[in-house]
Amino acid sequence: MTPFTKKINLKLLTRIDISSSIKVACTAAAIATAPITASAYSFKDSSGNVDFTVGGYAKLSAIYSDTDSGKITNELGRNIYLPSATPVGAGDSHQVLDLTARESRINFKAKTEQGGHKMGMVLEMDFLGTTNGNEVVSNSYSPRMRHFFFTFDNWLFGQTWSTFMDTGALAEAVDFLASPEGIVFIRQAQVRYSSGDFQVALENPESFVSGSNDRDVNTLPDLTANYKLKGGWGHMRLNGLLRLIEVDDPGVQESEAGYGVGVSGKIKVGSTDDIRFSANYGDGMGRYTSLGLVKDGILINGKIETVKSVAATAAYHHAWNAKSRSNLIFSMADIDNPTGAAGTENKSSSSIQINYLYSPVKQVSYGIMYLAGERETENGDDGKLSRIQATAKYSF
Repeated sequence: MTPFTKKINLKLLTRIDISSSIKVACTAAAIATAPITASAYSFKDSSGNVDFTVGGYAKLSAIYSDTDSGKITNELGRNIYLPSATPVGAGDSHQVLDLTARESRINFKAKTEQGGHKMGMVLEMDFLGTTNGNEVVSNSYSPRMRHFFFTFDNWLFGQTWSTFMDTGALAEAVDFLASPEGIVFIRQAQVRYSSGDFQVALENPESFVSGSNDRDVNTLPDLTANYKLKGGWGHMRLNGLLRLIEVDDPGVQESEAGYGVGVSGKIKVGSTDDIRFSANYGDGMGRYTSLGLVKDGILINGKIETVKSVAATAAYHHAWNAKSRSNLIFSMADIDNPTGAAGTENKSSSSIQINYLYSPVKQVSYGIMYLAGERETENGDDGKLSRIQATAKYSF
């Protein structure tokens, strides 16, 4: 630690003398100006009872995209692989290069024990999916909240990964996210209870229904749960979702039950390799999988018709040596839209990608990826995307 860093630490410690709950918020703001170190920045408050940590990563991505059916018009689809953004139809082929650092992120954490209770807080932000910056001059982007929650013993309150989602089964990617078609991927506000290998939660409801003018009309929370089996071989998890999909438009007040079930896991192969997988089926599972590719339901003749879907992925992780590794990843989603659905509704999407990552030291990694993806709609229109992405990343 440098002398300058020590001075900042001393200033922080002498100023923090209020209650521990307020210390968490105040210190998170103060340490944002502290120097970045080669590993997570950790220290205690003046009482020695609260542990604070700052972490995250800085990442540069160079992304070359080649589409055969028109331009990618979704800004987020230029920065990450977003299946629903792959152009379809009779458009011309198009090539584009993007350099971006928007995936870079920072997080603040605090934890303590008081009165026999364990407590913690996490705040994490990045710059994806926010207001577009001016690429002519400044490339300024607004930060966005990814996670903000606190824990009290076995309880969690706030925004984080859905309890229906298995982060331990995610493949290692060069892109922001590997296999988006085939996985559950969602963050939202929730109240979660954990007991050993079992978790259950009430989560924020939102109805993603084609033909409805208002998505935020739900009256009951979504119910999610999972149970994990684990051992020296890896882990396997059973995941469940139960929800009510609602529409409250002028002249139309409808609701339908929806559900999702899934199995996911990570199985070790030898001493260094592993297989990661996820398979999900649902009727009204919709927005929980595939990054918005699948609707919860479609409004047809004033009635909600739920959408059935399958989302699955498999990835093989291979370590070449102590500093380099590769991942081969396949991902797919198949959508069974109800009779009467518009021809523009998504019918399927799939992708395959292979990557290579090299870490000269633990905190730094360089990566390169090739991805081939395809999307098809109900009317038979389809489109293909080929992408090469190179990245440099420093984790702290």
